[in-house]
Amino acid sequence: MNVKDLKKFEQNIGYSFKDIEHLKIALTHKSYIDEDPTSKTNQRYEFIGDTILDFDLSIFLFNNYPNLDEGSLTKIRSGAVDQNALVELGKKIQIGDYLLLSKAEDSTGGRDKSSIIEDAVEALIAAIYFDGGLKEVNNFVSKYIYPLIENLSKNPGEKDYKTRLQEHFAKKGKKVNYETLSKGPDHNKEFEASVFLENKVIGKGTGKSKKNAEQMAAKNAFSDIKE
Repeated sequence: MNVKDLKKFEQNIGYSFKDIEHLKIALTHKSYIDEDPTSKTNQRYEFIGDTILDFDLSIFLFNNYPNLDEGSLTKIRSGAVDQNALVELGKKIQIGDYLLLSKAEDSTGGRDKSSIIEDAVEALIAAIYFDGGLKEVNNFVSKYIYPLIENLSKNPGEKDYKTRLQEHFAKKGKKVNYETLSKGPDHNKEFEASVFLENKVIGKGTGKSKKNAEQMAAKNAFSDIKE
């Protein structure tokens, strides 16, 4: 990846790095080690970026929604940073086009994989933090994520997708079940969930926790239901 490419990406996100190395790390997927074993990948950045994003949103929600209880605030925050939201953000800034991937990962559509895009966005947030501090993180988050919160705050008590899916089929005397598998090392596990209706898979989802993966599977299943 050359400097020209990185400068173009900086224009996409509206932030110029003082130390471009932070950005390089954020855009380097773990698979790239196959091409360059000396590369620093974005796994550790992803870890800290997730925490920083939660912190920034928690402060924003606490200050701007004084009438909402803890449960409602948590649901809004979760909705603003779930996989769909972060993938949508990643596509908006075209982060997939700038990722460093192994040839094998690239050839199998890695630039469009939701889990890879989600991780890269979190790593990018960490890179901005290391380069410019919380103020610059806040500038980025306020531009791309805060706009989602207004809609989420209108229905903070909305039932989660697993509950909605369960209730939908319960009315028909049917029951759904989940099967969840994990892969990857303990410090960076990814979960894959399938939701079954009468032994037929009706939805699949991935996430960083079993709960998140099952929610994504339920959401995908629910989107195909004809009421």
